[in-house]
Amino acid sequence: MKNKIMLAIAICGFQFGFAQEIVKDTTVKPIDIVEAERKAADEKAKVLEAERIEKERIQVLKNSEKERKEMEKAQDKAEKERKQMERENKKMAKELKKAEKERDKLDKAKRNVEKAKDRLEDSRKDLNNEQEKFDRQTRKGKLSPEKELKAREKLLKMSNKKKERQLELEKEQMKLNKLLK
Repeated sequence: MKNKIMLAIAICGFQFGFAQEIVKDTTVKPIDIVEAERKAADEKAKVLEAERIEKERIQVLKNSEKERKEMEKAQDKAEKERKQMERENKKMAKELKKAEKERDKLDKAKRNVEKAKDRLEDSRKDLNNEQEKFDRQTRKGKLSPEKELKAREKLLKMSNKKKERQLELEKEQMKLNKLLK
């Protein structure tokens, strides 16, 4: 029994030894002070967060200001390029109109030369036909002095008309050559 008592005392001793907590030396603060410190820490954290947000906002504003200025520069540059392109387009349109006018003048001069050639050819044919008619009538002796005079007058007029048309053709040919140079 002696052993049982000793064993019981040892077990109780071990239990007391393990059951005790180690307590640090702390002083208990009143709840109001703890609450005030917690609120102060929260406010400080909020202030720090607000400052951080303000710094970020300022940085964003600076960046956006830079970006805005860069965009304005890019827009100005694009506007200048657009205006330059418009000026070049207008210049090209004027040059195109000028070239079209020159081409039209050249085409007209070519048409005029062709018309003058056709007129001259018509005048030659008419003169040749009239000359043959006059020669036939002269050989046959069918012409009276008055009719012969009228026929010669007609031949002279036709000859003059042929010469005028020859001059007209030469003028038109000179105009064409001038435009071709």
